[in-house]
Amino acid sequence: MTVEQALARARELRPGCKISDETCRRWLCEEDALLRQQLFEKSGADEYAAAGADLAWSGEALPDDTVLLVPVPFDALYPHVLCARIDAALGETDRYAGEQAQCSGLLNELAVWLRQKHPPRCRAQWRW
Repeated sequence: MTVEQALARARELRPGCKISDETCRRWLCEEDALLRQQLFEKSGADEYAAAGADLAWSGEALPDDTVLLVPVPFDALYPHVLCARIDAALGETDRYAGEQAQCSGLLNELAVWLRQKHPPRCRAQWRW
């Protein structure tokens, strides 16, 4: 999923939202940085080392064609993350709770998939 696709889906889910696209882009950058640190680096998933909004962020802008870190089919996470942050910013606590539940479910599925695809390295046992 690209930045523009995530923003378009979030706009569909929250039409008329007054939160700027730049704020949403920054949230995508923060989410990718968090996911990289908590899931992808620990799993040793090197094929995703070049993707992500956190790497493409120049400090001022994030290009629309930037490929986000989470692969298909788990990339549905991004619109829900944006909607959750929008709801939190606007004080919509019930909607926020629903979006966070969906985000948590997708994150759990992603973590399981990463563990299955990139199992931890076995410890070598030494005999003295």
